[in-house]
Amino acid sequence: MALIQSDVATGKKAVPQPFDATVASVPVDVTLPAAALAVGDIIELADIPPGVQVTDYDFPSPQLDSNGTPTLAFSIGVLNSDKSDLATVYETGLTIGRTASGNIVRAGNAAAAQANRTAARKLGLKVTTAAATAASAGKSFTAILHLRH
Repeated sequence: MALIQSDVATGKKAVPQPFDATVASVPVDVTLPAAALAVGDIIELADIPPGVQVTDYDFPSPQLDSNGTPTLAFSIGVLNSDKSDLATVYETGLTIGRTASGNIVRAGNAAAAQANRTAARKLGLKVTTAAATAASAGKSFTAILHLRH
């Protein structure tokens, strides 16, 4: 299992935080390693402070699985304390990077928006199914988090 950190998680980029009921769209850039993504790999996206709601998320991505029948899938949720797994899963079956021209995956349910907002949490992705034909080496994608205070 590998831990891949976004530019926000490593401190290379700051995350503007919402300060009122307005929804702020926050881009979080992720650069993938040269090695193919494996089941159990974790992508740390960003810290979500107490009181902030994740109202939606989008993942515009280039092709990450070039097989005719791609299998790459992710879950999104809150990372556990040692960033080795998702302690809370918001959604499973996210099919990021499954088409030849890339694709955009959006939130498919309201679990993230309804989550407990009393504590800080680390938002992350977990690879749940490896790519049939990995095409992710060195590519990047952007997670667009829609946050509201």
